[in-house]
Amino acid sequence: MGIFRHRRKRMRDLADRFDELQSDLIALRKDASKLVSGMSDAAGTAVEAAGAAYDGAGKWTSDNIGTMRSSVRGQPLAAVLVSLGVGAVLGAIFLRR
Repeated sequence: MGIFRHRRKRMRDLADRFDELQSDLIALRKDASKLVSGMSDAAGTAVEAAGAAYDGAGKWTSDNIGTMRSSVRGQPLAAVLVSLGVGAVLGAIFLRR
């Protein structure tokens, strides 16, 4: 009879472990669902912020295009030299790895 008692105890232990595993998996599924929801909200906020920045940059550019045109027409050589310098700096930054 001792053999059967040990088997029952092992079966109960196995059933308890299975129940613990099942409850852990349920908790993991809930946590994953919360994580996905939080990431979705954060991504939505980031998209809204990027859209607002894009709109702001477009408005700033539209507002200042006239000033830039008059500056370039007034000093074309300086404008060319400045743009060449900026291009050289950006080229050095992007080519440097």
